[in-house]
Amino acid sequence: MKSKKSTPSKPRILAAIPCFNEAPYIGSVVLQTKKYVDQVIVIDDGSTDNTAEIARAAGAVVIKHRQNYGKGVAVSSAFKEARLRKAEVLVLLDGDGQHNPAQIPEIIRSLLEKKSDVVVGSRFLEAKKFVPKYRTFG
Repeated sequence: MKSKKSTPSKPRILAAIPCFNEAPYIGSVVLQTKKYVDQVIVIDDGSTDNTAEIARAAGAVVIKHRQNYGKGVAVSSAFKEARLRKAEVLVLLDGDGQHNPAQIPEIIRSLLEKKSDVVVGSRFLEAKKFVPKYRTFG
């Protein structure tokens, strides 16, 4: 059986999960995400619940904002952390389980093969009904 490598000081693939009050979901999201990346960082954007503690217990590094600045600032913090940690690939996921971590290998394949510089996933591309037109054009 192949043993899981220890977390590298320079993660090749880093997942960042910006979140606000996601205690019911964050533990599961972190545990699932860890299967596909070298390191998981949760950007806790001023949560008033125990999101940070649950994320840490699940194995994530937690960056905690003192107050809720909004998703844009949390995402900016994720990019800053990726640069500081010299990550080669940054994957952003929502903390509420909207995104399936099992799709990470497929999504980042073209990045790892140097065929793409940026990959954006959308859960709306295959939807057939009840999806506004603006969601299907990019």
